[in-house]
Amino acid sequence: MALTSIRKLALGALGLSASGVVGLAIFTAACSDDPHLRSDGGSDTVETDGGCSAAPGNLPAANCDNSPHTCDPQTPACVIDEKACGSTATCLPIGDNKGKMVQDFRLRRLNIVSPPALAKQFVQSTVVTTNIDLNAKQCGELGKGLFNWLLRLDRTNNTLITGGAPPPDDALGKGFCLAAFTTIDNIAIQPITTSVTFTGDTFKTNDKVKLNIPIFLSPDVASAVVLPISDIQLANVTVSTDSNCIGTFNKDSLDPMCYDDPSTCYKWNTAGALGGYITIKEADNVNIKDLNQSLCAFLTGLKDPANNKCTRDGSGNLPSAGDYCAATKSAGGCKDSFWLAATFAASAAKIFDGKGSVPACSGAIIQSMDAGTDGGDAGPADAGGG
Repeated sequence: MALTSIRKLALGALGLSASGVVGLAIFTAACSDDPHLRSDGGSDTVETDGGCSAAPGNLPAANCDNSPHTCDPQTPACVIDEKACGSTATCLPIGDNKGKMVQDFRLRRLNIVSPPALAKQFVQSTVVTTNIDLNAKQCGELGKGLFNWLLRLDRTNNTLITGGAPPPDDALGKGFCLAAFTTIDNIAIQPITTSVTFTGDTFKTNDKVKLNIPIFLSPDVASAVVLPISDIQLANVTVSTDSNCIGTFNKDSLDPMCYDDPSTCYKWNTAGALGGYITIKEADNVNIKDLNQSLCAFLTGLKDPANNKCTRDGSGNLPSAGDYCAATKSAGGCKDSFWLAATFAASAAKIFDGKGSVPACSGAIIQSMDAGTDGGDAGPADAGGG
């Protein structure tokens, strides 16, 4: 498989800045024409354009994939330590949920479908994927492990706990703890709990809640920026029969150096969808470092060169240029928000209680951070998840 320039850049610097509330230059595209779930509870709709998409207020098909599926096994192959990293025939589970009623997962891939401005392979590869992928070549991953999203599924009580996690000290051994801290911008980070409904091994969430997901620029917990997703929902999430996988791993996507090329073959086959909205006001507090503009400016195309944020009118109002209205919870309308939709894959992982042992999982208040920290700098030893 040819190593594309996009994939080479995927190990570059994290394209976010810690100034601001949200670190959202982090998502992008995938999918095929399948039923799409409406967020307002209405009947399913079907996209017929032959590509992966999700209209505002809708979720994409959980297994969508836009690649041509030219997944040719490489010789020699990427060498993966299955004893340490889990089976390549399933989803590289780094934990074991077999026989357990409380099942723990970590997202291994997040493919953003909308908004369109974020549905670009460059953004996906250089910002999202490289930070979700672990820094573990023995597992076929060449990333940074700075963006960790956890799911704890309780099959007895039909509940889901979900939230972020600080960068772990030992992802393959000790695992991850659910982040609980207050940022330097006084934003509370904590997991949320929602009820779920199962149909066979497939579930959906029943509640629409606000979730602040932390994204870290370095192992220093003070480097966190926050992605605030309102009315977040998950749907069509299918758990494997052994309870270890949401989606599957495709070893044939990797070249001998363990790089993958999503333009030809997807590394992860997704089996879940999620969606929610982000307000333009919150998006304007995001600084996309590599693009030198706020997320609002990036999404709307209305950049004020004086401050690189969204252009405001004479009264100081932000543009109403979104595709969703937070007030009416529907597409269009007041246009004060953008709809975020994505598909995901996840595998079993170890989640431990970090209260009392990991500050970022113990409700700590972050006092300060090194303004010069970037994605390549190491932070304090106690900032991680282990």
